[in-house]
Amino acid sequence: MRKLLFFCVFIGLNQSMVMGQDKPQKEVSYSLSGQMLHAWFYAHSEAISQYKGVIGSGLQIDLNRYRKDELAYQYAHRHYNSGFGFQYVKFSNEDLGEAANLYYFLEPFLIEGKKASLRLRAAGGLNYGSNPYNKKTNPKNDAYSSTINGYLGLGMSLNFALGNKLQMMLNATYSHFSNGNTKNPNTGVNYPNIGVGLEYKLATKNVPLGKILFYKEHWRFDVGFLLSNKSLPTQRDRRFWAYGLNMQVSYQVHPIHAFTVGVEGIIDKSMRTALDSSFYTYNLGLDHRLAGIMLGHEFLFNRMIFSQQLGYYVYKEIPDNVLRNLYHRWGINYKLNRRVMLGINLNANLQKAFILDGRLIFSLYN
Repeated sequence: MRKLLFFCVFIGLNQSMVMGQDKPQKEVSYSLSGQMLHAWFYAHSEAISQYKGVIGSGLQIDLNRYRKDELAYQYAHRHYNSGFGFQYVKFSNEDLGEAANLYYFLEPFLIEGKKASLRLRAAGGLNYGSNPYNKKTNPKNDAYSSTINGYLGLGMSLNFALGNKLQMMLNATYSHFSNGNTKNPNTGVNYPNIGVGLEYKLATKNVPLGKILFYKEHWRFDVGFLLSNKSLPTQRDRRFWAYGLNMQVSYQVHPIHAFTVGVEGIIDKSMRTALDSSFYTYNLGLDHRLAGIMLGHEFLFNRMIFSQQLGYYVYKEIPDNVLRNLYHRWGINYKLNRRVMLGINLNANLQKAFILDGRLIFSLYN
């Protein structure tokens, strides 16, 4: 009996070792980069026109994880970098204070040579704004009113190899942070920035490959339910719910690129209050519901999807001075599995955030 038990344990351990050896591995190269930043505040609204000419200076530190192995190239058709970063900017106007951003980024290579590479970067995360609007201590800051905000960044990076482990980098990014209209005032902070710095290679390791959620099907059909809690600039102490339904078709043209067509319906209770409390619209019986169509693009990175969409309200009775017909959306979805995603999406009207929503999305493939 003991011999049989020993034999079974030996076979089990041996099988586990074989399975562990057969499990696909990925090659990850880790590096640390740092750069000095110079920023320009973009006064995109009359409400923050007093900040025209404001500049900023700071730094950015990134932990990079390069995938240059053949397995990554097979399913992405290009090499790419991803990782986590920290960005700090101090503005020259004390009203705006300082911005500190923690984010996750994706950086596919657009052009790659032996000594140089051009990359596209998309980043999303959280922002800390040191000096938000305060009725008593900071009444002029209509740009942001929350200490914790959402952060988005889109940019380009050009890297030059200086040796086996050292690179020089030039970076240009359009950065944005706001609370998505969940609290007012919330005109939003937009600041293009450029950076120059160095990147140092730390180590290269082979690690087990996680679950791959790239799919061979070209078509994906999504149904999403969205929910938001927001405020109004004219009624800053009140809270309003906004909710809706989104339906979308995505067609994958490349392992990391897809184009989308979608429709959505939104019921925004804050717009009902805005229409009823305005001297010009309270007795007109205008509808606060919205219906829009959207065209867009997606970056597909296994579990993560970064999306950009341009929308147009085909049904809207809200006056143009309150809400324009043309809008755009920025989104990040995370795949829980093949069928279900969780997402965060920002609806912006011109340069101003309108709705920041959370969403639950169900997907079918064909």
